[in-house]
Amino acid sequence: MKIKNKILIFISSLVLALAILRIFLFIFPHTNLNIGKYNIHHFFIGAFLSILVIVFFIANIVNNFVIVIAGFSSALILDQVIYLIATDGSDTAYLSSVSLWGAIILTTIVLIITSVLYYIKTNRR
Repeated sequence: MKIKNKILIFISSLVLALAILRIFLFIFPHTNLNIGKYNIHHFFIGAFLSILVIVFFIANIVNNFVIVIAGFSSALILDQVIYLIATDGSDTAYLSSVSLWGAIILTTIVLIITSVLYYIKTNRR
C-alpha cells in the first residue's frame, strides 16, 4: 500500500472519529462508561487500542483496518489529554472551551507532523 493512501486513511479516521465523538458527547453530555465505581475515560480505551496497533505494526501487519484503528485510537487520546490535565474531569468540563481547543490544537499538531513526515518521505533523493 502506498504511503499516501496510508496517511489519507489515518488522517480521515482521526478527524472523523474526533468529530463524531465530540458531536455525540455534545448531544449526550452525561454518557459515561462506568465499570463498578470506576469511570473509564475514552482516553484509556484509546491508549489500549494504540498499544494493540503497535503490536500489529511490530508484526508487520499494516492494512486498512489497522490504520483506521490507529486513527480512531489517536482521536480518543487526543480528545482527552488537555481535558484530563487542565480541568476537573467532569462532564461539564468536557464541554468547556479549554477541552475543545485542547483537542483541536493537539490534533492539528499531529496532522502537521504527519504531513511533514509524508513530505520528507516522498521527497527524498
